[in-house]
Amino acid sequence: MATINLDVQGISSASCIEVIKKALSPLSDIQSIHVDWESGHVQIARSIDQSEDLIHFINQQGYRASLNLDES
Repeated sequence: MATINLDVQGISSASCIEVIKKALSPLSDIQSIHVDWESGHVQIARSIDQSEDLIHFINQQGYRASLNLDES
């Protein structure tokens, strides 16, 4: 299992967390998603070590996601 750490700009409330989780729900290989809306940190556990699709799905919702290289 891989842990992907993303920094996401634009998260401002609990409803933003739900939008992000819903955007990632089509990806069947995700085991868990933890979003800290105060820091904008998103941690995703999934079966493959790939972040490009995660970033794409989050950005499609109007947020700005990037890989956190310090924690990945």
